[in-house]
Amino acid sequence: MQTHPFIESVANRVAGIALTVVAFLVYTGLLYRYGQESGWIAAADSLVSIGLLAVAGFLYGYIDGTLHALQVQVLSAILALGISLAGAFELQILLVREAIPDFIDSIPLRVVFGALCWIILLQWYRINRIYEQQLEEPVEKDEKKGGPEMEIIETEDALLDRISVKDGTRIHIIHIDDLLYIQASGDYVTLFTSTGQYVKEQTMKYFETHLSSALFIRIHRSCIVNAEQIVRVELFGKENYQVRLKNGVCLRASLNGYRLLKERLSL
Repeated sequence: MQTHPFIESVANRVAGIALTVVAFLVYTGLLYRYGQESGWIAAADSLVSIGLLAVAGFLYGYIDGTLHALQVQVLSAILALGISLAGAFELQILLVREAIPDFIDSIPLRVVFGALCWIILLQWYRINRIYEQQLEEPVEKDEKKGGPEMEIIETEDALLDRISVKDGTRIHIIHIDDLLYIQASGDYVTLFTSTGQYVKEQTMKYFETHLSSALFIRIHRSCIVNAEQIVRVELFGKENYQVRLKNGVCLRASLNGYRLLKERLSL
């Protein structure tokens, strides 16, 4: 499964939580002022509605970039808004049955605000994808300009044959052949093996330069994969790729990562 933008960056997590709180406060005010709800009911209504919409938006992040048909994106928006409205309606039935007519009158307000939140979320995902691609482009240009003088010469002494991970009083030894893939997790990386996953305080750049380039390929800014574990590379829409491994896991590949895969695997 591809790394979620909110998970791989602390800044994204803080921004996401802050925007959710702002949306909750604004929506509470709108329901109180225009939805004819009392203060505490407006707050509870907003908590349920925005909460469900936020959960739907978070889950959408796992499939963002793989869905490009406008009809599918519109359908996902309708589904998210429908879930949010259904949750708010159930809350109204539980708390104030006689307020159902007021709820029906407030549906246009709810739909417009929910649609606006969803559009902003989709635009954020799009900007995040563009930003990731811009971060990777200079690396590709530098590699082209460097020529023979800038080539990194790998030696046997520089490459890792095992990785040690300290876990409390225990130290796990991971042999390189057992390593499936590596994903960035903020200031740490998570090492995935067939027997489990291990968190290590190390950078992706370190592993990129200390693992064999013939065996390990950096397919994304936040992911390095063992080429021996790749079953196939799948295309989703324009310039969006996923790498499927033998254990069924799908990993997102950037445009530069796909180009590197083609070069290393002779695709």
